[in-house]
Amino acid sequence: MASECAVGHYASALIAGGLDIKTVQIRMRHASGKTTIDTYGHMFPDTEDATRAAIAKVIAARAQTPADYLRTRGGGKMHPS
Repeated sequence: MASECAVGHYASALIAGGLDIKTVQIRMRHASGKTTIDTYGHMFPDTEDATRAAIAKVIAARAQTPADYLRTRGGGKMHPS
């Protein structure tokens, strides 16, 4: 029982330290990421807000790119005829 607690504390420290699932999987010696997720998935932080912010940033940056504007709005020719 004591070793199971130590393993759980080790896993939670890795996750709290911001390590990704693959790294935790390797450190915990799990055969697959599924085992890691099934066992410790509840410990990983919710990433919904970070995901939305990342996508919004990419979309905003692309909207500001003149080449995309010309390509999507037909304001110029991409290739000479």
